[in-house]
Amino acid sequence: MSMNSSSASRKFRALYDKALGLSRRPLVANTISYTINFGLLLVIQLVFFLFISRALGAADYGLFITIVSVSIMAGFLVGLGSEYLLLQRVAVEPQSFDRYLGHSLIMMGLTFPFVLPGTIALLYVLIGDTVPLSTIAIVTVSDLLLTKLVILSAQSYMAFDRARKQIVINVLAASLKLAFLFVATLLPGSLTLQEWAWWYFAAGILSALAACWLVLRDLGRPTFTLIRDDLKLSLLYCIEFFAIGGMKDLDKPVVVHTLSADAGGQYAAGFRIIDAASAPVRAFLYATYTRHFRQAQDGQASSLAFGVKLLPVTVFLALPVAVFLLLIAGFIPLVLGEDFAETPTVVMCLAFYPLLMGLSGVGADILRATGRQRVRMALLISTSLLLIPVVSLGAALGGLAGAALFRFGVQIALTAGTWFFIFWTKAPAPEPDETAG
Repeated sequence: MSMNSSSASRKFRALYDKALGLSRRPLVANTISYTINFGLLLVIQLVFFLFISRALGAADYGLFITIVSVSIMAGFLVGLGSEYLLLQRVAVEPQSFDRYLGHSLIMMGLTFPFVLPGTIALLYVLIGDTVPLSTIAIVTVSDLLLTKLVILSAQSYMAFDRARKQIVINVLAASLKLAFLFVATLLPGSLTLQEWAWWYFAAGILSALAACWLVLRDLGRPTFTLIRDDLKLSLLYCIEFFAIGGMKDLDKPVVVHTLSADAGGQYAAGFRIIDAASAPVRAFLYATYTRHFRQAQDGQASSLAFGVKLLPVTVFLALPVAVFLLLIAGFIPLVLGEDFAETPTVVMCLAFYPLLMGLSGVGADILRATGRQRVRMALLISTSLLLIPVVSLGAALGGLAGAALFRFGVQIALTAGTWFFIFWTKAPAPEPDETAG
């Protein structure tokens, strides 16, 4: 008996030591950190979503999500991709951080005054007099400027593989919005979209100030200089992530415009649940992102081999998510209320969306690292442009289910196209402005 107990103890100790050793590897440690990050964000965002959807109702929630979606997309134009340029360059040359931080702030200051009026004008065209212009402006400024500063701060920590500090910034920003929403709902009377806009703005100010202070304290002050040699690469990032933003958010205002604000709110609620459930897949993509740049230093074959090794893990993470979404879909109206009776249909139609997102994300990183950035951008831009007529047609033909299924079809096309170009086209020699270093 004692011999069996001793043997079991040794086996347990060996497993413990092996797990401890794996957890100390940078890739595993960062994956765990990002999983915690997105796990915490998942909880906060779900609670926030429950509060905001019940407080505003489906119609006002649809209008709010339309404003936020368009503002976040337009936010990619602020800075012209300089925050992603910072990530790529500093991941390879940490000593250049101060210059690229200063460059990012300069580019944000130069572009913000031009992006803001165009975004407000577009939103006014989309939703008209349904929402006061002042409300549109407040939310837009919050996402174009304040959220952008939070993103820049998080990217700064990501460039140094300091995932835990990135957690602090992301969780703080989400927690402040939740806290302000909670306070707003405790006040007498029902919460209106116009009132919530000011609370949203105040939470944004505090988040941006805290994030910027942490970066200045931990990473150092910026050196304000315009890095002209990298403007082309920065613009490529801007186009790329603008297209990514379109793929993620453009369908919400399309549904509102094609059907109604109420239908748009139910569709956006379903997609919010899908997005939240994608946390494990997104965490893995974040944890491996900078590794692609470093693998590319050893040649394109090394980058491709690294990316292919990530596929089984992506599938392993995404399939349980799909099963979970299919199981819980029917209970959503019990939690959100009868205003969201059609949201389960959207969730079931998009249950395998996290899997496609993971597969296309790994493929996109391979294309970028092997010098096919323009191919990746062409795929993103073409599918983003398809999103408007395809989702509009789907909504017109089949309501919310049609919009969701046609949206899923666009994601299938993006994933298939990405892997087609990986295996059936030859990677060119990397150009100086498209490599890290």
